[in-house]
Amino acid sequence: MRLVCSLTSDYDVIVAGAGVAGCMAAIEASKQGVRIGLFEEHPQVGVPSHCSGVVSLSGLKLLGMTSNQAFDQRLIRGARFFPPTGSPIEITRPEPVALIINRMKFDQYLAKNAINNGVELHTKSRITKFEKTSDQEIQVTIQNQGVVGAKVLIDASGAGSRLPTQAGLKPPDWSQILPGLQYELIGTDRQDDLVNLYFGSKRAPGFFAWSIPTGDHSVRAGLATSKGNVRTLLDQLVKERWPKSKIDATKSGSVLVSGPVDRCWSPGFIFAGDAAGQVKQTTGGGIVIGGYCGMLAGKAAASAVKNPRRADQFLETYDHEWREKFSSDLKKMGIGRRLFFGLSDATLDKLFPALEPLLGEITDVADMDFQGTVITKLLANRKLASLIPRIAADNIRSLFS
Repeated sequence: MRLVCSLTSDYDVIVAGAGVAGCMAAIEASKQGVRIGLFEEHPQVGVPSHCSGVVSLSGLKLLGMTSNQAFDQRLIRGARFFPPTGSPIEITRPEPVALIINRMKFDQYLAKNAINNGVELHTKSRITKFEKTSDQEIQVTIQNQGVVGAKVLIDASGAGSRLPTQAGLKPPDWSQILPGLQYELIGTDRQDDLVNLYFGSKRAPGFFAWSIPTGDHSVRAGLATSKGNVRTLLDQLVKERWPKSKIDATKSGSVLVSGPVDRCWSPGFIFAGDAAGQVKQTTGGGIVIGGYCGMLAGKAAASAVKNPRRADQFLETYDHEWREKFSSDLKKMGIGRRLFFGLSDATLDKLFPALEPLLGEITDVADMDFQGTVITKLLANRKLASLIPRIAADNIRSLFS
């Protein structure tokens, strides 16, 4: 991978962060013939990786991509959901619906594509500050390296970014980040082609645990939680489910569940991906939504550079376009999260059997990356209406616990 080792000149567009959103933004902007600088704070793109690595095939198609040996690990037909006690339920299809990826290799694949499109990649380059110096110019400060000029800055540097505040914009509510932990396990029992999700206060209070088959005898197991010690909870799950396995790697991270920001642009600045809260509140996943928003951001930034008199109009259009595409789904996922993750174990144990008669309908519309339709169908179902008083009571109790 060809890297640029020093700051030699200014750029038309600077992108902060070489994750999925940042790489997609850089690739899309480069297609319009403008000069792009892609700045990644870590020494290596894709490292560290904090992602579970599940992406739907429909979502991959939306990004203009298909399965590729450069980052593939396994195809998945659906998911198995475990209540606190009792039998799990399954949502599956005969054909594959999702892909398990090696997230490090996925990001590096995108970065190579960006470089092949003329993007200049700088690693070990953390953007700490920017300021607008004129109507059409900004100055971007790179930690310990100096200042470089640009016409537009795209912030795709992830959760916790401080750049939006410098632009006078409100970032996501960073207090709504859950601690997470993930193990790469080897030597497990034989794995099938389903993702497993585990719910309940003894497994992952306020969220869920997961196990993702990465091979015939290997699993990516993890969880996030709003209460308790993540390592203790994950160790308990491993002991329960895969007692003979060995931990090959450990990855800590966080899960953002706050939802998207109110505004994603100001003159000379736009932000995308986790930095803008463009993630699924039900899972914290953002590969597809963040990647597509990155594409829209890159297109808008390049158009702003090439049409300086209408620059603000193009940046504002980005904010409208991504919301038109995803806002409805994200709002429904936010409602689903607020209702579901406050439920007691007793209510969850009643809810899962109530869902079994609906599995056929759910399977017809289920999509791992676009869950709004399923959530709408569940909320409108009369068979679940009898649980509404319990759900309401559980959510009220969760506010004070």
